[in-house]
Amino acid sequence: MFYEFTGKTVKEAVEKACGELGVDEALLDVEVVEESKSGFLGLVGQRDARIKVKKRDLLKEIMEVSDQPSEPEREPLPGPCWECGSEETSAAPQEAGVAETEESPAAQEAPPELEQARKILVEILAKMTIEAEVRPKMDNGAVYLEIIGDGSGLLIGKEGHTLNALQYLVSKIVNKDAPAHGKTEIIIDTENYRLRKIERLREKALKMSRRARKTLKPVWLEPMPPDERRIVHMVLASDREVYTKSHGEGAMRRIVVYPRRMPNKRRGR
Repeated sequence: MFYEFTGKTVKEAVEKACGELGVDEALLDVEVVEESKSGFLGLVGQRDARIKVKKRDLLKEIMEVSDQPSEPEREPLPGPCWECGSEETSAAPQEAGVAETEESPAAQEAPPELEQARKILVEILAKMTIEAEVRPKMDNGAVYLEIIGDGSGLLIGKEGHTLNALQYLVSKIVNKDAPAHGKTEIIIDTENYRLRKIERLREKALKMSRRARKTLKPVWLEPMPPDERRIVHMVLASDREVYTKSHGEGAMRRIVVYPRRMPNKRRGR
């Protein structure tokens, strides 16, 4: 499905499309229908740029690629040999200065989802024409993929939209045949964005807790996605003076921080 947008320039039209559709430019197919035109003296005959955009179905594209046999001679990015067909030659990611040998449990216990997730993410990045290295590891039972890029922030996107889209796609493909209670958690990060985000949410949660305790009134936070709400709930779970609840539906669901000690209500005479 195509959407049409206009702007004083093509760039402005693309930015408008990204904002209204809630995605980053890397996840859009953009077709320029008409370039902007300056009118006489900048007034008469001026025309805005017009574009048609369509959300890229990267999930479908990658599913088609993942169903095809790998080409050993095509190595998109340098790194461990995840493409090799023999288990004897496949290797788990090595930490700096640590050699994986037969005695190394990390090399033997790496689950197949780790290899699969890394390979899928590399293919997605290649389709986005982004050169980056992917370093995989297991973290508390979850597959953690760190993208080492150029530090431009392109892979993060506005409010983490691009990073979240990548995480969603990889998780969807890895868990496509997994039972409901056997899905593998996939975490994708770059430039420590997730860690910095957790710290920001922690500071915000503590600030709202202080406000609720001081005013003795409920404090409403702005709407948040489920992963952010979960962090706020966890941060304040041990706070004995406040408690948290989520209210609302869908994209408008938000957390309210309640003080445990409420002011006494005056009874009218």
